[in-house]
Amino acid sequence: MDDVMNFLPACFFVFYIIGCWKSKNYTTSISICFYWLRTIIVIFLLFTFTVSSLLGVAMSKKNIQEMSNDCFLPFAVLGSFCKSLNIVGSHDTITYIIQTFMNDPCLPRNSKEILIQKKFDKFIWRYTVAYGVLTETTAIGLTIGTLWLDLGPGVLPFPAWLPFKHEDGFWYCFAYFYQLLAGINAATFAIGYDTLIPSLMIQIVSKFKILQHRFENFYAINKTDNKYDNILKNEKAFISECVKFHKILFKLSKMINTTFEFVIFMQCSLSVCLICVTVLNIDNYQTFSQEWTAAILYLSCMLSQIFILCAAGNEVTFISGQLGEAVYSMNWTYLDTSTIKSLIIIMNCTSHPIVFKSKNIVILSLDSFKSLIKISYSTYNVLHRT
Repeated sequence: MDDVMNFLPACFFVFYIIGCWKSKNYTTSISICFYWLRTIIVIFLLFTFTVSSLLGVAMSKKNIQEMSNDCFLPFAVLGSFCKSLNIVGSHDTITYIIQTFMNDPCLPRNSKEILIQKKFDKFIWRYTVAYGVLTETTAIGLTIGTLWLDLGPGVLPFPAWLPFKHEDGFWYCFAYFYQLLAGINAATFAIGYDTLIPSLMIQIVSKFKILQHRFENFYAINKTDNKYDNILKNEKAFISECVKFHKILFKLSKMINTTFEFVIFMQCSLSVCLICVTVLNIDNYQTFSQEWTAAILYLSCMLSQIFILCAAGNEVTFISGQLGEAVYSMNWTYLDTSTIKSLIIIMNCTSHPIVFKSKNIVILSLDSFKSLIKISYSTYNVLHRT
C-alpha cells in the first residue's frame, strides 16, 4: 500500500478508483501503460462531455433561465476536468509534500503528540465522508435520477451536441450512458480533490499544534539534566530543530498554495455565478419537486466546497500566528541568554502568519466566504429584477 493511502486514505482511495493517481507499485511497463490508459480515458470523458454539453446549450433555442439550468452539470464537469489535469500534472509535488509530512521533524514523538495528530486525522476522515455522501447523493440525483423523468423519445438528460445521430436505438443508449458515466466520474473525482486541499491545510494546522506542544513542554523535558553544558547543548539542538520545523511548515504551505491556486481561483469564480443562478432557479421551481431538490443539493455542495476551503485557510492563518504565544508561555527564567535571543527571533517570525491566497486575489478565510456570499446575493438580486 502507498504511503499516501496511509496519510489521507479517503482522498487517495478516490483517486485510485478513478485512475488519476500513479501508484508506486506500478513498476512494470504493462501496469504503467494500464494506468495511463485509464487516466487518458477519464480525462477524455470529462473533456468531451464538457465540450458537447456547452455546445448543446449554446445551440439550443431556450430562454436564459432554461439555459442557465442546463449549465449546472457542464460547469461542474469542467471543474473536475481542470482538477484532474492538476492532480496528474502535480503528482511529484504532492508526493513530496506528503513524504515531508510523514518524516521527521513532522512526525509525532510521544503519546500526547500522537493524540493531537489522531484528533485532526479523525476530523479529516469525518468531513471527507460527509462531503462524499453529499456529493454522490447530488450526482446520483442529477444523473441516475433522470431515468425516472419523462424525457420523451430521443431526448438526452442533458443538452449535448454529438457527432452522430442519437435519436433512438443503440446510439441513444450509448449517449445516455455516456452522460451518466461522465457525471458520476466527475462527482467522484471532485470528492477526492475538494477534500484534498483542505485536508493538507488541516495537516499544516496539526503540525503547528505539535510544534506548540514542543515549545510549551520543552523545559519539562530539559530539566531532567543538571549539567549546564548538557542543558545548553539541548537548548541549542531544540531551537535548531524548531526553526527547521517552522521553516518546513512555511515551505509546505507555499507549495500547497502554488500547486492548487489556479484551480482554487477558478472554483471561487465559478461559485459566485453558479450559486446566484442556482438560487434564482430554486425560486422558480415548485417546492419539494425533483428539480427543486436537485438544485438544493447542488447549492449545498457548492457552499460546502467553498466553506471547507475558506475555513481551513482561516484556521492555518490563525494557528500559525498563535505560535508566538506558545513561545512566550515558555519558562524563560531558566533558559540561556543565547536561547532567549533565538526565541525572540522566532516570535518575530510568527508575527507574519501563513495566508493562503487564490492568485493573490481571494484570501482563503471566513471573511472571504462571507464576501463571496454577499457578492452572490447581490448578483442574484440583479438577475431577479431583470
